[in-house]
Parts: sequence; C-alpha cells; structure tokens
Amino acid sequence: MAGRKPLPTQLKLVKGTARPHRMNPAEPQPVVAVPDPPEHLDAEDRAVFATMAQMLARHGVMTELDAAALGRYVVIRRRWLEAEAEVKRRGPVVKTSNDNIIQNPFLAVANKCLAQMGQIESEFGLTPSSRSRIRTASPAATRDPFEDFLNRGSTA
Repeated sequence: MAGRKPLPTQLKLVKGTARPHRMNPAEPQPVVAVPDPPEHLDAEDRAVFATMAQMLARHGVMTELDAAALGRYVVIRRRWLEAEAEVKRRGPVVKTSNDNIIQNPFLAVANKCLAQMGQIESEFGLTPSSRSRIRTASPAATRDPFEDFLNRGSTA
C-alpha cells in the first residue's frame, strides 16, 4: 500500500488533528501499563527498561504492546554506549595496517545507533520537537457527561 502509514487515533486526538470521518472506530485501545522487561536484556538494561517504562506510563504513553519497541531502544542504547567508549579509547580516526588514516568504525556504529535511538524517542514523545506536536485534552474535554448528570444540582 503506497503513501504514509496512518496515525493511530489516540495520536490524532493528542495532536489535535482528528477528524471523525477519518478515524477508525474499531481501532484497539491498549491500556496504559508498565510491562515486564524482555528476557534477553541483561540486569543493567532491565533496570533502564523498568525506569523508562514507569516514566512513560506516568505520561500515558506506555502500554504492554510497546514493550518490544522500548526493548529495542534499550538494546540500541547499550550498543551506542559501547561504541562511544571505543571512540573515546581509540579516537575518531584510526590507522589501518597499511598506515592509512580512516574514520574509526565504531564512530559509524555510534552514529547509526544515535539515528535509531532518535527515531524510537520520537515515537515515544521523548524529544522536545515530538512533544511540541502533542496537545493534552483540556479538563472540560475529559469530563464524563454521565458524571455531570449524576452530580447536577450539587454545589461541589
């Protein structure tokens, strides 16, 4: 299928671009939750996963369905940290066996990881520009009409 991939309804609502005729009434609505870390993560990566999952859930972004995406982010983050350590140790340029000077291959790995991390961060709203496109609902928009009906006439 050609064209842009469709945005989820919740993201359209948050961004303020939702139009009733373009919304999917049967779209799944996953519940905000803090999922368990994937089994393949080591102890340190599991701690990073848990911390980030809790933070994202507090902001209403994390669901059980997002565990794999956050797991990928944590793996790429680890790879980036390891590549950066090698760049610091060897420098941004290295000599080959033929005495040619080339860019440190770990610098290319680090740059690739940074790009991948940026894409995932944008999906979760972890960058200033991705957050600037999100609008939270006003308190009046989140009121339950049935609750208002039940409380009619009360002074509270």
